[in-house]
Amino acid sequence: MKESIFNYHFLINDKEYLFNTNNGGLIELNPNGFTDEEKKILGENRFWVEDQCDEVCELEKEINENIQQGSEDLTLTLALTYQCNFHCVYCFEDKNDKVMNKETAQEIIEKVAQILPEHKYNRLKIHYYGGEPLLNLNVLLYFHEKFKIISEDMGIPYKTSLTTNGSLLTNELISYLKFDTIQLTFDGLAKTHNSLRVSDIFRFDEQVQLLGRILEHSDTQIRFRVNLCRQNRIEVMELYHYITEKYGKKRILFIPNRMIKFHEADPFDMLSIKEYSDALLEIKDALSDTYKLPSPERTPCNFVCRNAFSIDTDGNCDFCETTKEKKSYKFKDIDVRKKRAIHFREECRNCKCLPICLGGCVVQHNLNAGSCTYEKYHMEHIITKYLQSVNTGS
Repeated sequence: MKESIFNYHFLINDKEYLFNTNNGGLIELNPNGFTDEEKKILGENRFWVEDQCDEVCELEKEINENIQQGSEDLTLTLALTYQCNFHCVYCFEDKNDKVMNKETAQEIIEKVAQILPEHKYNRLKIHYYGGEPLLNLNVLLYFHEKFKIISEDMGIPYKTSLTTNGSLLTNELISYLKFDTIQLTFDGLAKTHNSLRVSDIFRFDEQVQLLGRILEHSDTQIRFRVNLCRQNRIEVMELYHYITEKYGKKRILFIPNRMIKFHEADPFDMLSIKEYSDALLEIKDALSDTYKLPSPERTPCNFVCRNAFSIDTDGNCDFCETTKEKKSYKFKDIDVRKKRAIHFREECRNCKCLPICLGGCVVQHNLNAGSCTYEKYHMEHIITKYLQSVNTGS
């Protein structure tokens, strides 16, 4: 047998540890070697593999089998319009006047009503997106009422999320929609935020107040997103503490992300994948002393393998909501049983972190923006912090 290519070896506090990204297992190595029984367990758990085993091909086969099993949820991202009343410097959309009409919405609704019972989905998950989706409020409300009825008839949960700039979100609408999650993006403290999320009508202070209004008028969870770039990296923790000291942490999920350049002329400085990984590690260290072990992914991004669908204003399926690759098929004509197999890129096939990220975001890779997971750069730190938390019982 041979050692797995997905093994990491670390010497921490004079003890040697072995971590395998393909099983998520961490063991302390015995300096005196292993018994036959221990060797058997190592083989069963893929720390060691047969000499002829091609682990990357085996992983690719396993992931594609998982993809074919499908998802328990029917997940749709609906771009209700490409209009927007903001001019964020990093926006990937090519803004235009297109809006989804009720005829297209009805086609999508009828398709959902057809495939939910056919494929015995356990949940209906709808993400309302744009542009600014609230600029097409009538169609959003039309979807919302129809999907509530369909899910009630099916006896399955209807899970809703909204990505919005917040400028049109009134207290009445917050109370009425009762969305499960609403994503609000803060791109730094006031001056930086207002320079990156350009609007004459709704600025940093108004958005902070909106966050409080959502908490007051609903049970909605807020996805508090920050898009990191060189202009705002040093502000992110001050921003986090400002928001959480004002409103607490309950129902506020903090989501740092990397600001991606979709156009060469976008007026901000994108972090390299290594810079972003360093920033993410600093944030994690600042927020908690407790680390979990990285775990392998069962499937890649659901949009990649057609276990989720992004639908544009004309009812066409895109690759995902951030891509420019348009498809010629309509969602109403799609066969949800047909999945898209993945094939690992050559540069990923020798990476120990492959089971954790499965190649990362395809869109970011195609933009030459880098798609590696932050664990690739900081695995020893993560394992060290994990062991510290285990040893202290935290």
